[in-house]
Amino acid sequence: MEGKRMNEAESLELITSMINDSRARMTKNLGTPFLIWGYTTVAVSICQAVILACVEEFYPYLWGWFAIPVVGWLLMMLFNKQEKAVTNYIDRCINALWCAIGVAAFLLPFTGVFVFPGVIMLMGIGTATTAAVVKDKIVKCIGYAAIFSSLLFSFVRLLLSRVLSPEQFGGKERYLVECIIFAVIMFLLLVVSGHILNYKKKCLKN
Repeated sequence: MEGKRMNEAESLELITSMINDSRARMTKNLGTPFLIWGYTTVAVSICQAVILACVEEFYPYLWGWFAIPVVGWLLMMLFNKQEKAVTNYIDRCINALWCAIGVAAFLLPFTGVFVFPGVIMLMGIGTATTAAVVKDKIVKCIGYAAIFSSLLFSFVRLLLSRVLSPEQFGGKERYLVECIIFAVIMFLLLVVSGHILNYKKKCLKN
């Protein structure tokens, strides 16, 4: 009976150890994808803002947003080629979550909904969920803060509708402001989260 109890205790300890090892390994490999997508999104957003400030007819340049999935996936393929880690059930769940979020974010512009807050909410959900899995409270708070920050666009639209003329409100002036807000939020959401997770990676190595 004593031996049986010892075996049960050892089994529980082994399972706990495996979960902790899996979580630690995920943290080691988690920061770089955040940085890849974060810096790519911020760079394209800034380019869009610069273009908007320099041209009169900006609608043809809106296709530039599709540089985000193209550049992002190319960099991710390069990263995955270098990082040949063994994946487990938790890894596959997180990857499936982000793949679904990525597809939804890509299709969002074609649905006619307000794209900027929609993308931010999707990324915030993915960040908060991932942080909950790896038990990172700071990144989890950043994810939830991003979800709530999507409401900022409604307030900005209301404010700009009172400041700008009807012609300007539907044109590049409003869109320029929204591009800048989007870039700032995505920097705080993805880039800052990525650096926090990579800092943990450095601590785990030491």
